[in-house]
Amino acid sequence: MTQKKVSFGSRPKAVAAVIDPVAADAFVAGGAEQPTGPKPVESVPAAPAEKVKAKRLTIDVEPSLHKRLKARAAEEDTTIADVARQLLTDWAYR
Repeated sequence: MTQKKVSFGSRPKAVAAVIDPVAADAFVAGGAEQPTGPKPVESVPAAPAEKVKAKRLTIDVEPSLHKRLKARAAEEDTTIADVARQLLTDWAYR
């Protein structure tokens, strides 16, 4: 049996491509690139509102109460967490 030798050439050089995100989004959305030319002037975005990191609160409740809370929240198309937040806010600021 003969051993086969495989020779590899040098690694291809990376092309420094500049990707225009607007053209990329247009290509994905419409299937075609935007025509090249001067870029439209974008308005300066407003300063983002300061995000406040929420704190987690864990409480233990009886299984029957949890079942009732879950059913009632589903009936009202909300979540237990939203109901708890509203009740706690109302209580804290009264």
